[in-house]
Amino acid sequence: MSFAFHILGTSSSGNCSVIETNGVRLMLDVGFQGPRLEAALAKLSLEARAIDAVFITHEHSDHCIGLAALIRQNPALKVFANRETARRIQGALKVRPDWQIFETGTTFEFRGHQITSIPIPHDAADPVGFAVDCPAADSATARRVTWLTDLGHATEVIRYHVALADVLVLEANYDDEMLDASGRPQHLKQRIRGNFGHLSNLAARDLLLGLREWQATELYLGHLSKECNRTTIVEALMNEVRAHKTDLRVTVIDPLEDNPASLS
Repeated sequence: MSFAFHILGTSSSGNCSVIETNGVRLMLDVGFQGPRLEAALAKLSLEARAIDAVFITHEHSDHCIGLAALIRQNPALKVFANRETARRIQGALKVRPDWQIFETGTTFEFRGHQITSIPIPHDAADPVGFAVDCPAADSATARRVTWLTDLGHATEVIRYHVALADVLVLEANYDDEMLDASGRPQHLKQRIRGNFGHLSNLAARDLLLGLREWQATELYLGHLSKECNRTTIVEALMNEVRAHKTDLRVTVIDPLEDNPASLS
């Protein structure tokens, strides 16, 4: 198998995915507690020790809570984060990961993969998304996997990277009416809607429809709120995107499912 991409989950209860390319296994975020992570990997016939590196977007627990357990099972694991994210996470750890520190906005290499860190607007110390350029094997085509969750709004830099993705994971966090009707306190609603909160369904749709040219053939809508969103709502909105880009396969990730999507 030269390429595979597995989304183990993406929601407020945990974010994690795995890219497999030519025998190299990269994990994007590790937001599952140890037992849940083990179970999710086992469904893919993988073990924690098989992961070569993990790339962490930011320090919120739904993106990094499983790191300590992963390191205990895989002490040689390389852990990539920017300096401020690593500092915040290290403060809560009893173990010290093999930190591989990068500067936000830079591109670096790991075992034949080019990884670009993408600055995103979110209420964390120095949050990023990732674009991973996976090398081609034999006659296969190289693919760029772009992972963008937890963004309050779409900046020009984000639009640029969305347009370049072959496989795109994009946040569609909440439905406006459901958020209004929820029992959440007003300050939390304002935080979610703010420029450093989360991307709404409508904002995700408008971002995609506003692109003049983009190359993705696989689109995953993720980080759906369990309380303030429904897959059916996102699916209906994405019909406009499907009509705009007919070669696009759209998958809406159900936040209640484990191991909800795989691509190879």
